[in-house]
Amino acid sequence: MWFDSSDFYMGDSMRIRTTAGLGAGLVLVAGLVAGCSDDGDDGTDGGEGGDKSGSGFADQSYAEIKEAALEAMASLESLHVTADISADEQTSGLDLSMSTEGSCTGTVSYGAASAEVLRTADGGWYKPNADLLAASYPDRTPELIEFVGDSWVVDSEGELTGNNCNLESFVDQLSDDEEETNTEVGEVEKIDGADAVRIDYTNAAGDGSAYVLVDGEHYIVKVERTGDQEGIAAFSAFDEAITTEPPAEDEVVDLADFEG
Repeated sequence: MWFDSSDFYMGDSMRIRTTAGLGAGLVLVAGLVAGCSDDGDDGTDGGEGGDKSGSGFADQSYAEIKEAALEAMASLESLHVTADISADEQTSGLDLSMSTEGSCTGTVSYGAASAEVLRTADGGWYKPNADLLAASYPDRTPELIEFVGDSWVVDSEGELTGNNCNLESFVDQLSDDEEETNTEVGEVEKIDGADAVRIDYTNAAGDGSAYVLVDGEHYIVKVERTGDQEGIAAFSAFDEAITTEPPAEDEVVDLADFEG
């Protein structure tokens, strides 16, 4: 699976839509990456793209490059992901660092609503903007803004940090059974100074391209998608250490106290 927005969800009427949308950012990114499945074209097309001389990896078939990329991503213990995605007339974004040990920090957005997110092995928290608070409690927005202030909100149900900070689940979603056509190996391009080979594909959701590192571990460094779900995602900081600390007790509020 190389990128698909169908699983992007968010919290009853506006609150449900907004909370679900924010909470499913990483699921949406996994959907964007969706498409490199194992049941489509056999990937024997080597591509007619740019100069691939000097790189045995880039000379391999689509299927071989895809398999190496998925294996590399499955081995990750941490990474950084940024994404901007448009689906169902709504724009979503995220900028997150996460690890399999449970550390996670960054931001997520869904339309005008956004939040900083933080997760450690001890739990999850988020710091919402005014638009998210307004969507959560439209009849009590001024009260809620005053109650929250600049505090972290306990994410007791994992609405924002549950899916967004689950690296293992994200990696598991990168491969599915969606049929592909028009698979092709493209040219080698520079992505953040490193050589990456582009592989192109088409599935039911539209056309997509993934960029896979030529040297070293064959990680996916960028994905682009057009069609029903349009977007771009970039991956970096592979296996780099991520350290997070829970916020101080006096910097945290619980919306259960606001609800009474």
